[in-house]
Amino acid sequence: MTPLVGLVCACLGFVAADDAALETIGRLKHEPIREASGIVASRKHAGVFWVINDSGNPPVLFAVKRDGTLVREYKVAAINLDWEAIAIDDAGFLYIGDIGNNDARLPIRVVYKLAEPDPSGPAPAAPLPLVAASHYRFAETGRFDAEALFVDAEKRVVMISKTPDGRESELFRIEFNPPATLFRPVDPIRVGSLPDFVEPVTGADITANGRRLAVCSYGVLRVYEPASFTSPRWRKVGELRFKAQGVEGICWDGDDLLLCAESREMYRVKPAQWRRNEK
Repeated sequence: MTPLVGLVCACLGFVAADDAALETIGRLKHEPIREASGIVASRKHAGVFWVINDSGNPPVLFAVKRDGTLVREYKVAAINLDWEAIAIDDAGFLYIGDIGNNDARLPIRVVYKLAEPDPSGPAPAAPLPLVAASHYRFAETGRFDAEALFVDAEKRVVMISKTPDGRESELFRIEFNPPATLFRPVDPIRVGSLPDFVEPVTGADITANGRRLAVCSYGVLRVYEPASFTSPRWRKVGELRFKAQGVEGICWDGDDLLLCAESREMYRVKPAQWRRNEK
């Protein structure tokens, strides 16, 4: 980018795409990982990342290394109607969000909770059992699509709406205390919004201390921190635009961010890159 173009972009408030900021660190070569739609780092097993596939694939959980190399794969005792997100908590549980809802056709969606398996041992022959499944509906909020999930500092399971119409993305709590059943689903509860995130959200992850939230879309990622201990809003503290295609998942790896794409590429973004456009 020339200095003149850079000056014009700065004056107009644009942030130019920077492919150099995305460092390719590997590839998801394992054939069954056909459409990676979510990734999260294990908090129990160093160097292990959990990956899931999008709709049209079997209900399988994959443990991979940072470079995308397969460690283990596990069948899950659930249906993959439209798996779009995976999250983790500090109590040893994973959450798989069957939360996709293209064209808002599905009246009920679900988040599955299961115990994190130990990838250092052999995978069991039987599918991993569910600890819980919480179903939600849209009677009050209206149906919406979603592809991002995280467990916040208050141990709430939070989903981010995927808005295609330019509205700011909103955050909704999914009830797990107790989980809502398929026959008595409940409405997700709005708990905040993300300033300036008007692109369709495709992935999110939060740091273990709950103080930093990374959210991605096609061509942009932003990092947020809580505006205050009591505010439902988040303030943007970093942003990066890029040209890589099909980025569906993002997770923290220390202060680095890892991104996975449906095209199987694994990328890393170092702190100096996502902080460079700090607001």
